[in-house]
Amino acid sequence: MGSKFSSAMKCFIRCPACTLKLLRNFGSLGPETSALLKEVCPDIEEESVGYYFGLFMGAIFVVLCVMAYLFLYAFRAVWEEILFIP
Repeated sequence: MGSKFSSAMKCFIRCPACTLKLLRNFGSLGPETSALLKEVCPDIEEESVGYYFGLFMGAIFVVLCVMAYLFLYAFRAVWEEILFIP
């Protein structure tokens, strides 16, 4: 799984427009976009790019939610310190 995931991420870094077109069209590409994707990333399957990029975006979303929760917790702690000064 690691090699497919890393190759899908490398493909996204090399040609983000191709990958986003693939994601936007739910796997159906035009012939020129498919040819460009095969030229840029010859070893990758089109289905795995969308799947692993979606998995990566889901992980990023979870990390950002955890960070937002931690910042909210820290903000509440600081705000309560400011309001309840003895």
